Amino acid sequence: MVSCSPSSSFSLDFLSNTEHSYHPHVTGLSNRSETTVNMFRCLPFLLFAFVGGAFAQGNSPCAQWCAANFQNPGQKCTSLAAEGKGPCYDCGPLSTNPAQKLCGEVCKDTSSDNANCGSCGFSCPAGTHCAVGACVCDNSNQPQCNSACPDYSSDPANCGTCGHACNPSTEKCQAGTCVPNCPAGQTQCGSSCVDLETDPNNCGVCGLTCASGLCENGACVTPSCTGATCSTFMACGPGGSCVCVSTAGGTGFCVDGGTPCGGLATCDTNADCATGEVCAVNTCCGQNVCVGATFCGGNTLKYLFMREVTGPTIGHPAID
Repeated sequence: MVSCSPSSSFSLDFLSNTEHSYHPHVTGLSNRSETTVNMFRCLPFLLFAFVGGAFAQGNSPCAQWCAANFQNPGQKCTSLAAEGKGPCYDCGPLSTNPAQKLCGEVCKDTSSDNANCGSCGFSCPAGTHCAVGACVCDNSNQPQCNSACPDYSSDPANCGTCGHACNPSTEKCQAGTCVPNCPAGQTQCGSSCVDLETDPNNCGVCGLTCASGLCENGACVTPSCTGATCSTFMACGPGGSCVCVSTAGGTGFCVDGGTPCGGLATCDTNADCATGEVCAVNTCCGQNVCVGATFCGGNTLKYLFMREVTGPTIGHPAID
């Protein structure tokens, strides 16, 4: 009788004997029938041995890894690996993601897991989160600085980066850059501190340059028309649409002569006016008034033929 147990030496000899049993010169129906029965009886064992051996060979990395890392490898790992999934494929030897690590029998993404950042069990402290396997600050997405999360945009001790300190006596941290710590009355323009009220290269605002080279109270002035009065104002500006009035500071200022006097603030000095304005003296308003820079690009004909304001203006007395 042929045995089909795994321990039996059921090999190609059996198949060879089976083939001989069907040879036309072999007589005896009973022998042939017995051989056929034995062949079909052992066929499942042959298939199992072939398929099982192939699976065992392909699954051996998972089988070894599962056995080494799980208390119950069959249920939690090996059976899943037989289906092409599970821990062996997620974070084991057949994983394609190096950031996936086995942490306590559970696969974790150490590139983003706050409780397993970079490696199993490494937790990010409060105020930080895990990014690309490192704990970074929530407020800046940068690594911690001496176990703290400073505001790199304004911290003078860590300006822009950890440990980059600004000079405490002359600098402050602004937008992550050390800039001059300007004293009262001055403004930072670029890398310098300037007085916007007098700086001809930053007159009133950063970058506004006065062609005359003179800046008073944040307004560009000129020395070319000092001493002028209501009856002697000279035209200035493109097209001669403005008049050059005298200021309380002893300089001249080009202003639209048609500016109505009503509503203008009165003054004694330039300091009485808002930044960007000067105190105009001897105008047709009958008193000193604060005037600011105006657009000068027309001509003076409108004052001769199209004047609608009946009250006094900067450059023209009231119409009787």
